[in-house]
Amino acid sequence: MKKGNFKNIGNEPFGRLTAIEHTGQRNRHGQSLWLCKCECGNKIVVAGNDLRTGHTKSCGCLQRDTVRKLSAVHGHRPGIAPSPTYVTWGNMIQRCENTKHPDYRLYGGRGIAVCAEWHNFKNFLTDMGERPPGRSIDRYPNGSGNYEPGNCRWATAKEQTNNRRPTSEWRFNPVRESK
Repeated sequence: MKKGNFKNIGNEPFGRLTAIEHTGQRNRHGQSLWLCKCECGNKIVVAGNDLRTGHTKSCGCLQRDTVRKLSAVHGHRPGIAPSPTYVTWGNMIQRCENTKHPDYRLYGGRGIAVCAEWHNFKNFLTDMGERPPGRSIDRYPNGSGNYEPGNCRWATAKEQTNNRRPTSEWRFNPVRESK
């Protein structure tokens, strides 16, 4: 293509951008530069080739919107200030699957697992609902069972204490009756 020649892409849409007019300039690679208007209202100058190949689809708002959507999981943000329900879900999976977690030996190390459906936060949230204030996840009625629907509830600290398994001290050092 000779210098000065360019494909007229005026008024053509490219993703969220619409080419408005040729700026009469070229970038350092000799590509024609176009003034474009984004759907969000911003204006940006883009090389025509980047528009045609799909390399540039917006003024930057598309990436911001995509990151925002990916970081919000049903109103629960895994990045900044995650909800108590999301934190509980993440900790549950870590205790059962991360061998470096301090409590792994008490959970995953004992064979306690998280059901396949609950590896998806949406499914966990659907089954358990939001974590009420002052409550934590409890495996009930089977305290030794897996984390799965029908074996979990949101419990108070007292309910958790009443449902815990006996400690080795209690099992092996019973109080002896005096004669």
